[in-house]
Amino acid sequence: MKLTSKMIISVIVSLLLLGGTFAFINGWITTAPKDTHPPCDQLPTVTEATDALNDHGKLAKEIERLGEGIKVEVDRPCPDDLDRGLILVTYDSKAEREAIRHFLTRSEGFEVPVHLVRR
Repeated sequence: MKLTSKMIISVIVSLLLLGGTFAFINGWITTAPKDTHPPCDQLPTVTEATDALNDHGKLAKEIERLGEGIKVEVDRPCPDDLDRGLILVTYDSKAEREAIRHFLTRSEGFEVPVHLVRR
């Protein structure tokens, strides 16, 4: 059987598509995390977010212990309304993000919105 250039190209394209699909399914190729926060007009005030963080300081410390690059703080994500705030959890790696997400699903949370952001 003689291989033609069209057959070779078809095999190469098929292998690339198969490899890309496999990589995407296994998480090697990902889009940005879909973490977002509620609309600004639905966020609590910075004072409420600060009080929530202070009231749940132990929870914040537990989250920060999940990884060296993790930090928990109050943030003002709305440039047009600086009185609105939420709990911002920053992290360095995908593994840290997954640990935070898993931890938060098992906890009672801060009682205000939490936004995860990779540095």
